Amino acid sequence: MAAVLSQSCSRSERRAAQASQVTPESKRQDREASAASSNLPAEVSTVDAATAERTLTFSWKPAHASAREYEMGDPEDQHKILLTRGVKEGNAYRVVVALHGQPRRGQAPRSYVYPRVAADVVRQLVKSNRIEPLILVTPVFRFEGQNWPKFELAEFMLEVRKVLSDAGLSIKGTYAVGHSGAAGCGGGGLNTVSDASLDGVGFFDTCVGAGFLQQVKALEKNRTPTLIIHSVETAGFQSPQPVEYDAHFDFGRVYSSAGLHRATCPLRLPEAPLRDLDFRCAANDAGTTLALVVDTGQGEKAHEALVPVALRYFLQEYLAK
Repeated sequence: MAAVLSQSCSRSERRAAQASQVTPESKRQDREASAASSNLPAEVSTVDAATAERTLTFSWKPAHASAREYEMGDPEDQHKILLTRGVKEGNAYRVVVALHGQPRRGQAPRSYVYPRVAADVVRQLVKSNRIEPLILVTPVFRFEGQNWPKFELAEFMLEVRKVLSDAGLSIKGTYAVGHSGAAGCGGGGLNTVSDASLDGVGFFDTCVGAGFLQQVKALEKNRTPTLIIHSVETAGFQSPQPVEYDAHFDFGRVYSSAGLHRATCPLRLPEAPLRDLDFRCAANDAGTTLALVVDTGQGEKAHEALVPVALRYFLQEYLAK
């Protein structure tokens, strides 16, 4: 600082300027003071703070949906966008949209388990450097009798892009996954996924009704990479099975109807054993769709336990560095 002082300044002014020079110690003190004022740990640098994990929330409902099904007056009940550690303003990132299954009637979105489980899986994979920093979007709805009422993914993504643009971020690839009633049980959600021009789709223990079958075929036609992982039969099949969470259900009839056939299992498998069924590994002729039937236990517990197993596998297969 003294070197750039005017030649007309006095010797005392120069001494004062030299005394005020930035030293390593003063830099440390400034960092600590700044961190204290912003509630950040003293060791976190400005760069680290700019790329720390953070969450955005926003309210939105489909154009033709009822306000009750998408009531989001409290931010805790709104759609969430997780910017994982490493996401920095001005850059483009891959976006993963994760759709939950059917909640209880009257249940508030803040209590849904699925968004928290999805966030934990993504957070762990980014922290362990297995995948690049990404943006996780977890939309929500309130159950009034139908899953994902009037929800079209392409329409929803227009709003997501606006929110991210306001945050100085852009998208370089979009993926969508869903669990249970996110597809195949009627309504929107992944039942409209083929209209959204995605880079990859995952169906995790989704219902196996008409919406599921139609979308698997449409995604094949679009040549969209698709991963299907089931552990138990999750309703929606005609004729309905007597036990909704049947761990011994053979998906052969369903997968055959979707254009899938028995195939050699990939070398790398999910972190759960495959069930000993004829169609435990299936694929389409084009090789763009892979279906796996894994063993995460029995009944509803197996249905819920599949979420982290399937999501972890999907992210490492489709979004690995």
